[in-house]
Amino acid sequence: MPEFLERALREIRDARPDLLVLSGDLLDYPAYAARDLEMLARAEEDLRRIAALLDALPCAKALVHGNHDHPACHRRVFGAWPPDFACAGRRVLCFHDDEGEGHYPRRLGAERERFLACLSDADPAPQIHVQHYLIHPERNAGYPHAYREAPSLRKALAKSGRARLVLNGHYHAGAELELVDGVAYSTAPAFCEWPHRWRMYELDEQNVRASEHALERASAPRRRAVFLDRDGNLNPQPSYRWGPEPFELLPGVARALRRLRDAGFALVVVTNQSCVGQGYVTAETVGAVHDKLARLLDEAEGVDLDGIYAAYHAGSNAALPEYRGDHPDVKPNTGMFERAARDLHLDLAGSFTVGDSRTDLEAGRRAGGKSILVRTGHGARVERELPPGEADHVADDLAGAAEWILASLG
Repeated sequence: MPEFLERALREIRDARPDLLVLSGDLLDYPAYAARDLEMLARAEEDLRRIAALLDALPCAKALVHGNHDHPACHRRVFGAWPPDFACAGRRVLCFHDDEGEGHYPRRLGAERERFLACLSDADPAPQIHVQHYLIHPERNAGYPHAYREAPSLRKALAKSGRARLVLNGHYHAGAELELVDGVAYSTAPAFCEWPHRWRMYELDEQNVRASEHALERASAPRRRAVFLDRDGNLNPQPSYRWGPEPFELLPGVARALRRLRDAGFALVVVTNQSCVGQGYVTAETVGAVHDKLARLLDEAEGVDLDGIYAAYHAGSNAALPEYRGDHPDVKPNTGMFERAARDLHLDLAGSFTVGDSRTDLEAGRRAGGKSILVRTGHGARVERELPPGEADHVADDLAGAAEWILASLG
């Protein structure tokens, strides 16, 4: 993401805007680590890296925190950035709100009072409002993205006649620019997702126009990927049903992934974690393990994963009703592969799957690529029972699998 952000900021600098807006969720800070001093230090380091990139842009900047940011860390880095300032004849107002009960965003207390006061004070300048959550449209199916008091906020904005443009984040799909009762609302799509889009807005006396820009072309070739089972392939088997403390990498894993990354492959972990559905651990515990996985790979070889996808359903063994039954993400189903292909613009037919079980091999074949069995984890036992043709190759470990993949490129 730092590389994508640097590229986008170069394009934005060339466009010479008056104002740059970032509408929250600069980091996906994990809820389980709210008081983890090491994670906080890492988050602050990341935010300061972002701040340094932004400082190089010669324009005004507006920034709010999102529900996945750590507010205290965010304030330490960006706390001096004004929430109310003049820019190119407009007044820019930033509102720092939070989620409430049931994950519904709320504009309460001082921020609600400030919002109403700004709409009725003597300053005649047209206003641009920036917040993380949606005032319009109310996208709340499945997860509440819009304020609980969104109708009253819209009514106040329309009645005042002061606000020209209201910019939101939070809803990854984004929402097109729409004029409602004289106020223009727009939600830019999540920049982190392919093709990494950002929007430019132009305001004159009568109109607001938006144009969308993307770092990647829709016609760009899809990337090959190596899909990686986790337990028994990247790490010893005992990490299943446990937290991050005992988690470690198998020998040679980081170097093998570095070689695949350098050859241009996307690296995607696809892991069945029915331990969540069975009630042994929470999804947050699995997330903590994956954070440690990412950290160990970075420390060992400076290698990043493109994505980690986990399936939590446990079929008839589920202790929790929401995780019962078959789910399209659970291998050998291909839901995780298909989501990764959409999210990361991947070529499934040109990709490889590496794992230590017949389930991994079957999922890779169903997805349309080649499958490799490793003898680590359960792999040596699986090899003894493996019918001919179920694996395109059998390797001692991930390093051997990487060697075969790279050799197959010719």
